[in-house]
Amino acid sequence: MQANLFKKNAILIENDFLQNRLYSDILDSNGFEVFSAKSPMEGLQKIKENEYDLAVINVDIGEETFVEKFLNKIHVEQPTMPVVGLSIYEQKKKKNIVKVVNEFLTKPFSIDTFIESVVVKCVENGCESSHSR
Repeated sequence: MQANLFKKNAILIENDFLQNRLYSDILDSNGFEVFSAKSPMEGLQKIKENEYDLAVINVDIGEETFVEKFLNKIHVEQPTMPVVGLSIYEQKKKKNIVKVVNEFLTKPFSIDTFIESVVVKCVENGCESSHSR
C-alpha cells in the first residue's frame, strides 16, 4: 500500500453493515482512509498485508477468548497501532478485552465521544496502551 500523504489509514472490523457505514463515514470525515472488514479473518489478512494507523474493532464478533487471541495476533502484526474496541457490553463484562485494547467504548456512544476517543486521544495524542506488549 502506498502511503497517502494527507490521510491516515484505518482498519475497521465491524460485521453490522449500518454500523460499519456509520463508523467509516465518521473516520473518513476526520481524515482517515478507511478499509473495512466484515470478519476477524478478513481483518487480520488486511492487517498482515498493509500498515494501518488505527484499528477500530467490534469486539462482540465472537467469544471473548477468541477475540482476545485475535487482538493479540493484531498486536504481533502491528505492535504500535492503536486498537479501539467497541462493544454493547460494559467494560466490567469485557475485562479481558479491555486489557488488550488501547481504548474501549460501550455502545451506544455519541459521535463526539467516538471522535474524542478515536481521533483525538488515540491518533493525535497517542493513546496510552492499556496492555503489555
